[in-house]
Amino acid sequence: MKKLLILFFALSMMQVSGQTLSSASKSATSSNGTMIESLATDQVKSLTKKLNLDDKQQEQVAGLVVTQLKSEKFQKLLSGLSVDKLSGSGVSEKSQEQVQNALLLDKDFQKSMSSVLDDKQMETMKNYMPK
Repeated sequence: MKKLLILFFALSMMQVSGQTLSSASKSATSSNGTMIESLATDQVKSLTKKLNLDDKQQEQVAGLVVTQLKSEKFQKLLSGLSVDKLSGSGVSEKSQEQVQNALLLDKDFQKSMSSVLDDKQMETMKNYMPK
């Protein structure tokens, strides 16, 4: 009877522990999604200012930026930046610049942007690309 009670107790603890890990994992995923959305918003604001985007272009660029930031390549970049820099009241200017430079240099992003921007805006974007 003691063994059965101990076994029952052990199984109960494993279930509680599993639920805690599951909720922690969901919280981390949600936090990461919020961080990406915040970072994407900052990038779109910056690109809007630099490239003089209209409302329709802002929506399209927002989708492109979020897609890029969720890609494996950018996840590696974002993991290299400290969490303190990416979360909290705002993203540091240096981190924003690093992310934007990576976006501007990314061939897939450039190709996608060419379908959103006019020729003048594309030239302006090329001027902002790091050399």
